[in-house]
Amino acid sequence: MLPFLLLAASALVPADKVFRLTPQISEESSWSPDSRRLVFDSNRGGGPTKLYVMNGDGSNVSQLTSGPGTDETPAWSPDGRRIAFVSDRGGNPEIWVVDADGKNRRQVTRDGGAAIHPHWARDSRRIIFCSGREKPERYEIHVVDADKGTVTQLTNDGGINTFPVYSPDGSHIAFRRVLAGNSEVFVMDADGENARNLTNHPAFDGWPAWSPDGVRIVFGSDRTGEYRIWVMNADGTDAKQLVDVPGRCTSPKWSPDGQWISFDRALERSCEILRVPAADVAPRR
Repeated sequence: MLPFLLLAASALVPADKVFRLTPQISEESSWSPDSRRLVFDSNRGGGPTKLYVMNGDGSNVSQLTSGPGTDETPAWSPDGRRIAFVSDRGGNPEIWVVDADGKNRRQVTRDGGAAIHPHWARDSRRIIFCSGREKPERYEIHVVDADKGTVTQLTNDGGINTFPVYSPDGSHIAFRRVLAGNSEVFVMDADGENARNLTNHPAFDGWPAWSPDGVRIVFGSDRTGEYRIWVMNADGTDAKQLVDVPGRCTSPKWSPDGQWISFDRALERSCEILRVPAADVAPRR
């Protein structure tokens, strides 16, 4: 069990505890397994979006990928060796991997549709992702062996299933599913069975991410009328708003040491990555 504090159900993180990590257009952060760095995507260079790496406090930014096409939505492997991401440098959005130092870039999927939203399994070998290969208007969840390229489909409900993330123990997958035009956070077994609705709310809920011990799930929701960051128990109970800052707040990510939650904030003319201290909030009793 990792030594970190669970978020209290009754209080928002104070505004002075919300820290901006990136001043330029940046989004979709992913923590390194030691929680010291984040990889993210940005078009700060003025051209297509590329991957960058920075320290956990926003310092020491360096560019990780280059070349033609767009590179986005990175995910750091649990062993720290590789980063998965989506790139259209081959003409179609596919899952690629690159070493954490930017070397040995390699295409993993040859989907034919749009392969998006990669996330690593705990073995740092398999990558879960979403694909529109069956029909353009639907997205199903698949898992690919990053070394062999073999793909297994996990969902087949004919709808939109996106943003899948493995639980820390690898037994479950949280994801976003659209039901009758409404977005909900679901969880299912790692083999795709027993899908169940966690949020069950008329608002738009999505972008789930697990706490490192698997007890809580942080997510984005517009249930207050604005997109904000929320947190709930892993069974969907006790959903509470975490932060209330101006802008459209989505895509939260819990650091592996449990101390931080990063998220995207979109403003009128920019998108930036913010960080809040999970451990500064009183523990649940």
